[in-house]
Amino acid sequence: MYTHPVDEEYRWDDDSYEALAVNKVAWQDVVYVLRYAHPKIRQHIGSILRIIGRGRDAQLLAVTLIEESDDQYLVVTARHLTGDEITDAEVLLNRGAS
Repeated sequence: MYTHPVDEEYRWDDDSYEALAVNKVAWQDVVYVLRYAHPKIRQHIGSILRIIGRGRDAQLLAVTLIEESDDQYLVVTARHLTGDEITDAEVLLNRGAS
């Protein structure tokens, strides 16, 4: 859990935009989750980073990224959470995940 802002850079490629389109997620919502959403849930496992937070429309999004180098990430995809995922994420968010 991070208790302070993390200075990270995010990169997009054509596959990023295609994956977002398939999942009906606007790239602007992904930027919002990455830069402005608070609180948010961060899961960093190896070179994979998953961030869950609320988009501009307050819906919960899960954004998946690959770490290419220290604090530099490629956006791979994002999707809206559904069903029990929403309930579970809200519990964690209400505990104050960052």
